[in-house]
Amino acid sequence: MKKSHVFGILLAIFILVGMHFVPESPGLTVQGIKTLGILLALIVLLVTEPIPIGVTCILGIAFMVAFKAVDTVAQAMVGYTNQIMLFVVVSFGISYAITKVPLSRRLLVLLIKVFGSKINMILLAFMLSAAVLSSIMSNVATTAVLISVVLNFLTIYTDPVEKKQSGKAFMIGLPIAAMIGGIITPAGFSLILLIMDFLEKQVGITITFVQWMALGSPIAFVTLFFAWFLICKVFKPIEVGKERVDEYVANIGVEEKMSFKEKYVLTVVIVMFILWVLSSWFPVFNIAVVSAIGFGFMFLPKIEILTWDEYVGTVSWAAFFLVGTMLSLGSALSASGVSVWLVESIFPATLDLPVSIIAFILSIIIFILLIPIPLGPVLITMLMAPFVVLAGAYNISPAVLLVLLVMVASNCYILPLDTVPLLTYMTGYYKMSDMPKVSIAIQIFMAAMIGIWVPIGLKLLGIA
Repeated sequence: MKKSHVFGILLAIFILVGMHFVPESPGLTVQGIKTLGILLALIVLLVTEPIPIGVTCILGIAFMVAFKAVDTVAQAMVGYTNQIMLFVVVSFGISYAITKVPLSRRLLVLLIKVFGSKINMILLAFMLSAAVLSSIMSNVATTAVLISVVLNFLTIYTDPVEKKQSGKAFMIGLPIAAMIGGIITPAGFSLILLIMDFLEKQVGITITFVQWMALGSPIAFVTLFFAWFLICKVFKPIEVGKERVDEYVANIGVEEKMSFKEKYVLTVVIVMFILWVLSSWFPVFNIAVVSAIGFGFMFLPKIEILTWDEYVGTVSWAAFFLVGTMLSLGSALSASGVSVWLVESIFPATLDLPVSIIAFILSIIIFILLIPIPLGPVLITMLMAPFVVLAGAYNISPAVLLVLLVMVASNCYILPLDTVPLLTYMTGYYKMSDMPKVSIAIQIFMAAMIGIWVPIGLKLLGIA
C-alpha cells in the first residue's frame, strides 16, 4: 500500500472520529457537523484513492445513516432517485456508440482539412473536436476517446524531445477543451440538468435547452480560442511538416463513405439533439427521457450498435456512484444548514457592486474552492441552495448565481486532479506543475467571460 493510501485512510478515520468532538456553533448543528465531517472524509478518500472511488461513494451512503447525518436510508439515497441519474447511466452507452463508429475521427479529419497542416492549427482541430463532442457526450468519454487519437498522432514525431514538447501541449489542451465544451449544451454536463431542474422547481425560473445554449456557447467558444492561443504560446508545439500530416490523415482509418452503422448512429444523435432543442417549447421532450429512448435505439435487433455486455463494460460506475452520492450529500448538507453556514462563512454577506463584477468575484472564489475540493459535483450540490439566499442578499436573480456556479464548477482543471485531466496526466507527457501555467489564466479569463455574458444573456432572454 502506498504512503498516500495509508495517509488517506488515517486522515479519513481521524475526521470521522474527530467530528464527534466538535461543539455546536451558530448555524452549525450536530447533524450538520456530522454531514460536513462525512463530506470531508469522502473528499480525502476520493483524492488519495486508497479504495476504489465507487466503493468510497457507497460507504458515504452507509456513513450518513450510521453516523445519523440523516434519519433514514431513503434520505441517504435520495440523490439516486434524481432524473439526472437516468441521464448519467444512459450517456455512457450513447458515448460508446459514437466512439464505436468512426464519427469522432471523421470530425477530426474534417477539421484538419479545414484548418490546415500547421501544428498549432492541428491542436485547434483536436481541441474543437473535444469541445464539440463533449457538448453531447460526457467529458470523460470524449477525453478517453481522443487520447488514443492524440497518442497515434504523436507517433509522427521522430525526435523524442520534440514529441514530448508537442505532447505536453496536446495532452493539456485536450481535457481543458473537453471541459469547456461541456457547458455548450445541457447534455454536455449532467449537473447542468440539476441546476435547471432546481431553478424550475425551487425558484420558479425556467431555462430551456436553447436558452442554455445561448448562455453557454459564446462563453465556451471564446474561452476555447483563448485557451488554444495560450497553450500554443506557453508550450510551443513543434512543426512536423505537411507531408507527415497528410500521411497521418490518410492512415487514420476513416473510409470516404459512411457505413450504415455510422449513418445510423449519426441519425439517432441528430434526432436526439433536435428533440433536446424542441424541449425548449415542448416539455414532453425531457432531456433525460429523450436520451434514454435514443440509448434504446442502439440495441435494436439486426442493427445492434451495442450489445448489453459492451454497454455494461463501458459504464463508469465510479462516476455513477460519485454523482448519486454527491447529490445525496448535497441534499443532507442543505437540510442540516451546513450549506448556508458555509456560504455565510466564505462569501461576502453584501456586495454593492454591478452584477457583472459580483459574478466575476464569485466565479473566482468558486475556482479557488476547486483547489481544496477538486470535485465539481460536491461544490454544486453543496452551494446551489444557499446561493438562492445569497442572490437575495445581493438583490440579483438566483439564475445568475446558479448558472455561474455550474459553469465554473464543471471546469475543474487548475491541477489535474479531476477525472478528465487526470486521464491525460497519466500518459506522462506533463507534470502536475505544468497545467497551472495555463489553467489559472484560462479560468480567470472564463470568470471574466461569465461575469460579462451571463447577466447580459439572462437579461436578453428575459430570465433575469
